[in-house]
Amino acid sequence: MSDPKTQNGIDRRRFLTIGAAAGAGALATAGLAEPALAAIPDGPAKGSAPLTIMAKPLPEKVFTTEAFGLTRRTHTAHYGLYQGYVRKVNEIRAALSAMGVPDAAKANATYSEIRELKVEYSFALGGVRNHELYFNILGGKGGEPTGALGDMIKSAFGSFDNWKADLKATGIAARGWVWLALDHSDNSLFNYIGDAQNSFPIWNATPLLGLDVYEHAYFGDFGSRRADYIEAFFKTIDWDAVAANAKS
Repeated sequence: MSDPKTQNGIDRRRFLTIGAAAGAGALATAGLAEPALAAIPDGPAKGSAPLTIMAKPLPEKVFTTEAFGLTRRTHTAHYGLYQGYVRKVNEIRAALSAMGVPDAAKANATYSEIRELKVEYSFALGGVRNHELYFNILGGKGGEPTGALGDMIKSAFGSFDNWKADLKATGIAARGWVWLALDHSDNSLFNYIGDAQNSFPIWNATPLLGLDVYEHAYFGDFGSRRADYIEAFFKTIDWDAVAANAKS
């Protein structure tokens, strides 16, 4: 009997059942290599000092994308934007902690301090997680994934070329983000659109690959030629990192 482990390091049977291990309602995103912060919850406990997060380092492999037109200058500026999201997450956590137990009488759906802090917290934290996912899957050799991940893509889209065509069209149609995500409810893959940092649409799904289509991600290198940027993106996907995101 052949070894179920594939070239991409995924046990197919485990890959198809990771939804149960992930837990209902879990939205897992990929982190960068270090430091590991996965165990830190997303909000401070009542009465405690606010938890803070640190910006994770930009992987050196990201800069190999220069061969395809995505320059170091663009990545460095993009990383600075990500650092800004990290700062805002910490700032909002501190503001929520200073607020203490919120007064429900002061809450209001049109405008209130608790509403603004909670909504903008989701935007800032989305900016952190989305960019960590994006940077982590860049700097690979592109091409076509093998093993369980490749099989899953072919099963979901008919062929790898169909997936590429769908992702490209989705990326041109999106206003902010595109994610290839695994829906644990039925073990399906889908290319989702998110028009803002906090608009990932599906609970109980794990984003495996993130494509940033905000202009800041490519305009300095490609101008308004988003389609050319997406073609360059395909050439530098790190499929091992994408496959690792599917592991429980």
